[in-house]
Amino acid sequence: MVALLVISIPYALAWGCQTPGRVFSGFNFLMDDAFSYLAKMRQGAEGAWLFHIAYTPEPHPGTLFFPFHLLLGKVAALLPGPENSLTTRMVWAYHGARVAFGLGLLLTVYRFLAEFTARVLVRRLAWLMVTCGGGLGWLLVALGQADWLGSMPLDFILPEGFTFLVLYAFPHIALARTLLLWGILFLVRAWGANPKAQSPKPKWAALAGLVWLAMGLIVPFYVAVAWAVTGAAWLVLALRERRLPQREGLTAAAAALIPALVVAYSAWVFTSEPVYATWAAQNRILSPHPLHYLAAYGVPLALATFAMRDVWRDEGLAWLALAWVGVVPLLVYLPFNLQRRLVEGAQVPLSLLAAAGAVRVWESGRRWLVVALLAMMIPTSPVFLAGSSVWMLARPPLVFRDVGEIAALDWLAGRVRPDDVVLAAYETGNYLPARVGARVFLGHGLETVDAAEKEALVTRFFDATTDDIWRQRLLARYGVDVVFWGPAERALGAFDPRTASCLRQVYAGQGYAIFAVER
Repeated sequence: MVALLVISIPYALAWGCQTPGRVFSGFNFLMDDAFSYLAKMRQGAEGAWLFHIAYTPEPHPGTLFFPFHLLLGKVAALLPGPENSLTTRMVWAYHGARVAFGLGLLLTVYRFLAEFTARVLVRRLAWLMVTCGGGLGWLLVALGQADWLGSMPLDFILPEGFTFLVLYAFPHIALARTLLLWGILFLVRAWGANPKAQSPKPKWAALAGLVWLAMGLIVPFYVAVAWAVTGAAWLVLALRERRLPQREGLTAAAAALIPALVVAYSAWVFTSEPVYATWAAQNRILSPHPLHYLAAYGVPLALATFAMRDVWRDEGLAWLALAWVGVVPLLVYLPFNLQRRLVEGAQVPLSLLAAAGAVRVWESGRRWLVVALLAMMIPTSPVFLAGSSVWMLARPPLVFRDVGEIAALDWLAGRVRPDDVVLAAYETGNYLPARVGARVFLGHGLETVDAAEKEALVTRFFDATTDDIWRQRLLARYGVDVVFWGPAERALGAFDPRTASCLRQVYAGQGYAIFAVER
């Protein structure tokens, strides 16, 4: 609870820094994605059970993606409050889920660690590493190398790799990781691998598969992580026991088949539906230079080396941590668009090995080495939280929204349908679906089809030298229903929509205007 409270300090400061003219949006990290989560929640709150991409005008079918956010939106809709407070209720529901599922994750991490080591000191140290630990990103930033080798330090941008980022901003990842860890625990029971366990029971394999199925509904490609860990654990089990573990292999296959349904469905959607296929092609989150992984995980790896021999010889289950950590280098460089996100959850077994190594070195008398290495893992999370807190004091524009913009968007929210398309600047379009149940022409670098091309089209639209005939053709081609005009749009060009014959002004106030497209 203390960890969750400390991690929430920047949000508390942001809410306290609001002014009559500027309102905190509810988020201050990876804003594009944060607002897209609210947009998905709004779909659920307004009755949707299937997900539609709110950030592109092209027609496409509803899918079974993002059920977490759709359901969370339905929860927000049930919260008490005025009818026009849905966005506020969604923000509170999101942060409530962040705290609740974050707490669930932290409890699960300790339970997971307890399965693999009987030493309470090792468990507690490993838990602290998972909860608060980072890499050497703080050092790269201090040395002026925030873009070292073409990438920001992973411990500042990769929630799959560092739990404090999950606790800070991603309740769906917290729940997905919780399910990943419980699935592994259930599989271990199914194998009867724990020396203290009773005889193996097939029901545990079915339970592992079911929790991984639920995990896959939240984040489909995490199923690949579960499969990789299972395969690596089976291989290490075979090497340790010098036999072919056929029963364990069949049990693992049975558990793996259940979440395969999610993988098959996702593959079908992303290959057969053009809009989703384009989204998948644009969604490239590739691994940086290998040295970035060394900077992120080199310190716990150094500590882990002191425990590897003991772990291999141990009659318990800690060898599974070796299997998981060992398969990560292969995962993060697979020919897959989301490479670096496949490091999901690996901080937990790595911290277990590192804690075991730290305790071993401490007990051997080299305490200075343990203190020095652990001290190198600490600064990133405090630096991240301090930087976020100071940033909130400056009330940055995207984090804090102008009350005039909010008034205009709330007015629009009561007058559009889900299939209506709104044309606006990128900055407006990214936030608009969080407050308005409509689609935007442009608003998300990954979810907008051909986002770079559309951004150029929007810039040309607001250029005063552009011909009105071209504007009319653009609006007709993409079925645009509404044009939004505010400071972000004025910054793109001197075009005044009030002079266009195809546009009819329907709203004006506090520097913002809304126009209906005449056809």
